[in-house]
Amino acid sequence: MLKYLALYLLLALPASRAQAATSVEIKEVAQEMVCLCGDCNRESLATCLCTAFAVPQRTHIGQLLDQGKNRQEIIDEYVSTYGQLVLAAPPPEGYNLLAWIAPFAALVFGVFLVRSVLRNWRGASGQEQAPASTSPPPIDTERERLRRELKRFDESE
Repeated sequence: MLKYLALYLLLALPASRAQAATSVEIKEVAQEMVCLCGDCNRESLATCLCTAFAVPQRTHIGQLLDQGKNRQEIIDEYVSTYGQLVLAAPPPEGYNLLAWIAPFAALVFGVFLVRSVLRNWRGASGQEQAPASTSPPPIDTERERLRRELKRFDESE
């Protein structure tokens, strides 16, 4: 009985992957790569419609999936064939790490640059218009001025 169960499992495992790869599975792998036909401006291999490169490559990806290869194995095969040029995004390692870090570094640098320029402008204009006395006037004099203004307003009516 145990021999028959083991034999059934051995026969059933390869049959479970014998189904054809679906278009969703193919597009999941293809979206990691770009079309290299030269006419479509490096569009994603998953969405490119050119018949010269994209359609045959998606068919090839489907065949590789049918053979039992996983996503990373297929991507590695394409990288070994076409180089890292086929990847949609450069891997974050080595010199390519600069492509991931540079935009964030430029953003931080720009924020500090704008902040310092604005501070300098505000500081320069603030020094020219600054009154000699920076302390607020006493509250009593403000109240007196308000009383005089109100009295003048009442007299005008």
